[in-house]
Amino acid sequence: MSRSLDDLCSCIRPQADIFLKRASEELRFIMIVVDTIRTPKEQSDNIARRVSFTLQSKHLQQPGCGKSHAIDVVPDHVSVITLWAPEHPDWLRLGLIGEDLGLRWGGRWAGEW
Repeated sequence: MSRSLDDLCSCIRPQADIFLKRASEELRFIMIVVDTIRTPKEQSDNIARRVSFTLQSKHLQQPGCGKSHAIDVVPDHVSVITLWAPEHPDWLRLGLIGEDLGLRWGGRWAGEW
């Protein structure tokens, strides 16, 4: 597993950079990059731990570029709360910024699994 923004495909890296900058400026909290690219084994492990639910994750090396098309982040102040407080209002604020930039927010479909 990587947390490096360099592991993001050039098709998503600019959006990720803007997203992190905007979240920091507008919401005034520090963002932690949790995950960018994963190996198939790491993805399988995440499925076993029920923190991911698909073998088709955009975190896996994508055809054509060999990099990730996904980034997972957590607000620093939420990362210390048990299970990252999924109902915390800052998740919605963060998700809306991502969606405004054309990103898909996992909070919209996380409950669908």
